Order: sequence, then C-alpha cells, then structure tokens
Amino acid sequence: MKMRRTVSVLALVAVSGCTVGPTYVPPHTDAPSQWVVQPGTPSKPVPDEIWWAGFHDPQLSRLIHEALTRNNDLAAAEKRVEAAREQIRIEAAASSPVIGLGGIAENRRQSQTIQWPPRANAGDYRYWSLGFDGSWELDLFGMTRRRTEAARASAAEMQAERDGFRLRLLAEVGADYVTWCATEARVQVAEHRVSLAIRQRDLLTHEWTAGARARADVDQAEADLAAAQQIVPPLIAQAAHMKDALAILTATAPEAMQLTPRADLSIPMPPARPPSLPSEVLTRRPDIQSATFRYARDNAEIGVAVASLYPKVAIPLDFGVTTSTLHQAFTTASLLWQLGVTAGETIYAGGRRTAQIDAARLQRDAAWLGYRQAVLNALRDVEDRLATVADTESRLSSVNVELRAAQEKRAHAQRQFHAGETALSSVLVQDSMVDRIHDQAFATRQETALASIALYKALGGGWRAVLSRDGG
Repeated sequence: MKMRRTVSVLALVAVSGCTVGPTYVPPHTDAPSQWVVQPGTPSKPVPDEIWWAGFHDPQLSRLIHEALTRNNDLAAAEKRVEAAREQIRIEAAASSPVIGLGGIAENRRQSQTIQWPPRANAGDYRYWSLGFDGSWELDLFGMTRRRTEAARASAAEMQAERDGFRLRLLAEVGADYVTWCATEARVQVAEHRVSLAIRQRDLLTHEWTAGARARADVDQAEADLAAAQQIVPPLIAQAAHMKDALAILTATAPEAMQLTPRADLSIPMPPARPPSLPSEVLTRRPDIQSATFRYARDNAEIGVAVASLYPKVAIPLDFGVTTSTLHQAFTTASLLWQLGVTAGETIYAGGRRTAQIDAARLQRDAAWLGYRQAVLNALRDVEDRLATVADTESRLSSVNVELRAAQEKRAHAQRQFHAGETALSSVLVQDSMVDRIHDQAFATRQETALASIALYKALGGGWRAVLSRDGG
C-alpha cells in the first residue's frame, strides 16, 4: 500500500510540471488586399489542386500522374517526411518510463578472508537473479514536451518542403510538355518554310535561266533557303531534350518515353484565371509554410534550452528476486525492490547553458526574419508572374491579329494567281510570311502557357473563380 501511494504521488508531480520557454504565437505579416499589377475588386477564387486539367490535354494529365506516382525524388521526399514523423514518437517516448528485464545465473566465489557473505569460509556460492529495472525521468519543466513540439514543427516543415518539391515538379512537367508541344509545332512550320524556300529557289532559277530574273534574285533565294534549313536542327534537338526531361521526371527510360504530337499541332493553353487574385493565396505557398514551421521549431528549442537550467528528476525502480537456491526464487524471502527519487543539477558549466539559451533565441529571431523575407519574396514573385502573364497575353493578341492579316494577304495573292494577275513567286512570298508569323505565334503561345504555369507555381497551386453565395 505504501509503495502504491508513493507511485501515485510521483505520477501526480510528473503530470503537474510546468513548461518553461516562450509560448508559440504564429507569425503574421499584413498582406496587401490586392495586387499592384492586377488591381480591382478581388474575386472569390477557390483552390484547384488539379490545375493542369484546365489545359484539357489527356497526355499532359497522364504525364502529371506518372510524375506523382513514379518520380524518385518525390518518393524520397515522402520518406523523409515519414522519418520526421517518427522523430516525434522518439521525442515523445522520453516522457515514458523505461523498463528492462534481466536475469543472472552464475557461480561466484568471494575471498575467504572477509566476513561477508555468510559462509565466507566456503568462498564460492551460487547466485540467481531475475527482475525488472527501470527509470522514469519526470518532465517537470517541459523539456520533453518542448522537444516533442520542436519535432512536430520539424515534421511539418519537412512536409512543406515536400509540398514545395511536388509543386515545382508539376510545374516543370507542365512547362516541359508545353515546350515540347510548341517545339514540335515549330518544327513542322520550319520544315514547311524549307519546302517553300526550295520551291522559290527553283522557280527563280527557272526564270533566271529564261532570262526573266537577275542572278542576284537566285542568290538571295539560295541564302533564304540556307537560313530556313538552319532553323530545323536546333528545334529538333530541343524537342528531343524536352522529351528526355519528361522521361526523367516520370522515371521512364528515355528510349521508352512515348509522346504523341497534338493532332492540330496546337499548344495546350491555360484556362482563364480569376480577374483579380487576393494576396491571401500566399498562405498556400509551401515556402511560407516552411518558414512558419521553422519559426515554430526554433521557438520550441528555446524552451528546451531553458529547461536545461532546472534539475533533472528521475524515479529509479528495481524489482525482482535474488537467491542462491533456485527453488526459493519465487518466495517472499527472495523478493527485493527499490523505489525512490533521484535529482541532479549542474552547479557550474562555464556559462554554456545560458549561451545555449541566447543562441536559441537568436536562432528564433533569425527564423522570424526569414519568414518576413519569405513573404516579401512571395509577393514579388506573384507580382512578377502577373506582369509576365499580362505581357505575354498582350503580345499573343497582337501576333494573332498579325497572323490573321498575313493569312488574308496570302489568300488574296492566291486568288490573284489563279486569276492570272500575279506570279507564283508572289504567292510563295506570302506563304513564307505566314509561316514566319505562325512560328512567332507558336513561340508566343508557348511563352503565355509557361507564364501561366509559373503563376500557378507562384500562387502555390491552381485557382479558379466561383461566384459568392450573395451573387457577388
């Protein structure tokens, strides 16, 4: 009964201990209500975790799925998150008693010149021992709780870093695929330009032979053909590079990578985004989440350092039987136990512990500054991406107008040619002009799609606009 009462008192002391160190308060920085590049009344966007579905490209969705399920670096990042979560269990286990089981069976001999043990004149005897031993370090000042808190924050930080890698991975897959599509389309345009240049050269050569053209016209046609031919190989090489990059991202052997050009040689374009995006979307960015959890971890480490100033209190426990005759091992006479409290405190350590506290506080302050800088960097990142999207969309609108005008000129030249009002060379010149602007249009569409993907990445993922309940 006395032993049970002692254990109950010690347990009450253990659970009623305090937790030293500063209480964690999440960092907060006021964010602007609207973007500089895109001012206006904010819409009510909602997260769209599968933003790539808005491109309406099954092949892109397949590549994204393969990257999510097969990318080796992403899988390794997930393992690191799981390891960090296990560290929480490791730290929390320090608040539990440690109990061991042991036994001894041996023959012993003592000196015959001493008075202990009994029958010293015999010198040797048998020794049997079986029992439990344990120790329970009481977390009176919260060191274990602070370490567990720091481990939780570290695990959350590791998960945010995993999310950041996942976000970058998806953006890279999308960007590489868009680039591959655009390059494949530009290869087709470049090869068509070569065929037109060959026809133009042959036509001018024929006219020169007939005396209707100057030699300079033929020489210029030869130069135009050589220039057109030089465009094709770099584009083919770039398409191959993008295909190999996608193979690596999806953990596929390059020779086994299968990609099919889009039927109309178009480029998958992003869906329309909300007209105005509130800056609160930055709370989704993994880098800001990581900075937040880093601050929480360093704040908890202060508590760990402060707790080291206080005494360490533990409850040692030994319980078992010891006997020289095996048949008496389980009798009351062979029973032994020990229960008490041990306490220890370092009197002098040369200022090491106070220096650890100061270092922990400085580390926490640095984490706070890191969080603020992460917010500023994120704001700038989104503003830059919004500006880039606006620029590419404006240029794409202009090049589309230019392309339509060139196509109308070509159609007019073809009608004149069929009516006998102009030469074939005039038609070929207009065809070449359309191809040149078409190539520029493909390049600008690529830039527009890449800018939108970069914007999704800057926002921490995709967003789509919905109407509020009040119809706003």
